[in-house]
Amino acid sequence: MKGKHSAEPPWIFSLCMIISSLLCLVWALLQLHPSSGVSGQSANSRSVNTVAEVEAVVQRLTSALEGAQPEVVRIHYSIPEEDTVAPPPLETCYGTIPWDQPELVLEVLDQAREYGLLGEDETVAFDVNAEFSDDRDIEYYLDETILTLCWKEIVDNRVCSFVEVKIADASQFRRKFADDTFGSPNRYYSTEMHKSTNAVVTMNADFYQHRDFGIVVYQRQLRRFPLEPSQGMHKYNVLENCFVTAQGDFLYTELGQEFTQEELEAWIAENDILFSISFGPVLVKDGQPRQIDRYLVGEIMGGYVRAGIGQMGPLHYLYMCVSNAPHRVADWTVNQFANAFARKPVQSAYCLDGGQTAEIVFRDGTYNYIEYMFNTNERPVSDNIYFATAIGGVETEVRE
Repeated sequence: MKGKHSAEPPWIFSLCMIISSLLCLVWALLQLHPSSGVSGQSANSRSVNTVAEVEAVVQRLTSALEGAQPEVVRIHYSIPEEDTVAPPPLETCYGTIPWDQPELVLEVLDQAREYGLLGEDETVAFDVNAEFSDDRDIEYYLDETILTLCWKEIVDNRVCSFVEVKIADASQFRRKFADDTFGSPNRYYSTEMHKSTNAVVTMNADFYQHRDFGIVVYQRQLRRFPLEPSQGMHKYNVLENCFVTAQGDFLYTELGQEFTQEELEAWIAENDILFSISFGPVLVKDGQPRQIDRYLVGEIMGGYVRAGIGQMGPLHYLYMCVSNAPHRVADWTVNQFANAFARKPVQSAYCLDGGQTAEIVFRDGTYNYIEYMFNTNERPVSDNIYFATAIGGVETEVRE
């Protein structure tokens, strides 16, 4: 967003013209000649009264002009839905802060508030009092449309990588499929997909191509609704699905929830769904961690590398990944992961694919450790999610 004062709003010009006219009238009255046919005392009295009334009107109009607020034109940026490549991020908007000086992040947050990205009292997940990991500095990207903070934090003796994102427009939260095509057999490294989309930050999603069950919505269309029975259930409802609306909000379906394809398509249209993520389970609901006893994917009872994304508020998100790291092992169950996630100020959170798929790509490379090979071996995947700047996108004037 960008604001600027309008140089000459029409209403101010009109007010100035009125005042000018009244001043001319005052001048004319003051120039009345005694021989104009009006008796001296009566004319003088009437002239004085008229002048006083005009001066009072001028004073009121002048006060109104002095107290008037100038019109503000705010520029709002967005990215067209059909675009498969976002505007490129600005190199000057990247920054790095030493891991042991987290208080410097407060200056970045203040700048985000000046841009209008963050409200004055808006809660953030980043905590200067957290225990930060010393193996990676804090990194950020900030322009008038997006705030992105990446940091590593020690949580219960595990290394957790976080990405906090606040965007100005929901179009900046996007889904990427290999070749921009549902069903493409190709797979790419997340770093490749990150570069091809001009993303500010890219995270793994559900690796939809790796399995044939769960619901897939892409580009507002229902792409997968498998009906063959699987373990006594239809394949479409064996997972809790996350749906992202055109307003950037998360909606979920429940495990085993029954509906027909026609009902689901109507629900997608009614709720303005852009895309879905099909992995799960839902980790946090209404700010509280959920306890999961059974789930089809994710090896919920064993200790694994895990990743998830949560929503803190409107257009405000938090990605969390617990990874293997030197001298520290990622061995959380899904319930332990949910409990840790709920300590952050998220209203809801959803589990994404984990293991070697769990990856954060920021700027030119991977931010977190990748399972097994410690940042040296990405796993080719079919999809991811990413956030982009809208600077350079569609500009819309908003007058306030």
